Amino acid sequence: MHIRRKATKVTELDMTPLIDIVFLLITFFMVVTEITRQDEIEDLKLPEVKASKPDENPDPERLVLNIIRNGDIIVGGTVRSDKWLFDTLAVEARITRDRSRMKVSDRVVLIKADERTEFRHIRKIMGWCVQREIGIWRLAFGTEPFEVQALRDSTE
Repeated sequence: MHIRRKATKVTELDMTPLIDIVFLLITFFMVVTEITRQDEIEDLKLPEVKASKPDENPDPERLVLNIIRNGDIIVGGTVRSDKWLFDTLAVEARITRDRSRMKVSDRVVLIKADERTEFRHIRKIMGWCVQREIGIWRLAFGTEPFEVQALRDSTE
């Protein structure tokens, strides 16, 4: 008696899509990490304020302006000119303008200025934001987090 064996198929798992997804995730996290690092400047010493409160739900689309001690403005890790910043504020306001009010933008601008920066540099940016052509009224100011202040005070 002769018994015929059925030919069995060997199934192979194609790993190519899995590898593609892993590389995409790695690239995504590298880009996100670089973008978040651009807003943090080591030489920037934020002012200590007792009444400050943390930003619970920061707007991910907010514009972050870092002003270092000499008055230079850094956006996205690059020193920017006054003209560039003014034009950027105008474009940001135009894009985010509330259609019902027509004059006011919903954009949030976070100003992180070094505590040793002269106020005239900050006042210049604030003046640009509230101009009729721009109309950005939602300004936030970066301060030293209270936990960092308390930790520094306890070690001294």
